[in-house]
Amino acid sequence: MRKKWRKGLLITALLLSVMLIFAGCEDPISALTGEGSGEGSSGEVVELADTTPIPANGVITEAQFRSIAGKDRAVTFTGESMDGIKYEWTFNGKGIQNPVDQNLKVDFIKDGDSLNAVKAAAGNAEYGIGINLTGNKGLVAVPQLTITLPEKWNADAAVLCKQNGDSVAKMSNAVFDNESETTKLTVNIIETGGDYYIVGGKTIAPEPGTTAGSGDAGGEVTDHSGGSENTCTISINCSTLLANMGKLTPGKEEFVPSDGWILKPVKVSFNEGESVHDVLQRVCRENGIQMESSWTPAYSSAYVEGINQLYEFDGGEISGWMYNVNGWFPNYGCSKYTVANGDVINWVYTCDLGKDVGDNSMW
Repeated sequence: MRKKWRKGLLITALLLSVMLIFAGCEDPISALTGEGSGEGSSGEVVELADTTPIPANGVITEAQFRSIAGKDRAVTFTGESMDGIKYEWTFNGKGIQNPVDQNLKVDFIKDGDSLNAVKAAAGNAEYGIGINLTGNKGLVAVPQLTITLPEKWNADAAVLCKQNGDSVAKMSNAVFDNESETTKLTVNIIETGGDYYIVGGKTIAPEPGTTAGSGDAGGEVTDHSGGSENTCTISINCSTLLANMGKLTPGKEEFVPSDGWILKPVKVSFNEGESVHDVLQRVCRENGIQMESSWTPAYSSAYVEGINQLYEFDGGEISGWMYNVNGWFPNYGCSKYTVANGDVINWVYTCDLGKDVGDNSMW
């Protein structure tokens, strides 16, 4: 068990510096995801219409998202750029557990060296457009973004990409519709706060980059549900520690695998209604992996303190465990995330407030 005063010191420091999302665990640290700030901090609710124009500053408030949080109701936010590109965001309230302000303004990149480089890396794609997603607070859910271009692409496929240094990583396929005289592209968005690119053509070939916590699924299916067909994939990775061994708490070296994998991706079955925390607990127990978590009543969520004897702060003052599902880092605790069939759950150890494991929501 870690000393609670250390957690208190870290929280105080973070409050003075940055609102941190430790999405894998909603203890007082990860509760700094907008609680107590913004228009809706007092619990105010502003009812959303089914379709709402995005305001000039791009911000849909916490108070507005409170009106649909937890409800099986989809709402759409619409915008248009100065050069006639229309776009709309669709959020389903069912996936919103922790409402915060969201900046939904989108700026478009229609030419330039970066766009040309991405198109070249994507098999010399004939078409492409860059999208700058302004928001940097972390997404309250995984929304769909639909972009309607005034021109028609003579293409049959498109993908969403992100430039990582000199390489291009495919993030997801785009739903492509060019049956009319315009082109409509729909993608799921799992992060904001930078430039992303949609490229299209007859042949698209960017490959996704490998990041901590991702990989080819392996292992056997363990059935816990009496024949249920609900399965998910889960992994546990601490590879960030390999580059930060100098920060590691003395005596913990033996708990860091040489390749970073505590548990390589394995497919398991689960019962309807189980949470990410439930699945982690069971998988750790069945694989003989030490895991410690605690309940935080103030936020009605479990907090994962340590896995495989590696705890918060063992990799430095801004280290700890996080989780992502299908690439998205939720802004609420792991015991609040209900697992869905086919989900890919990655537990990753961060030494840098999430930046080193792909959570760029606060950077």
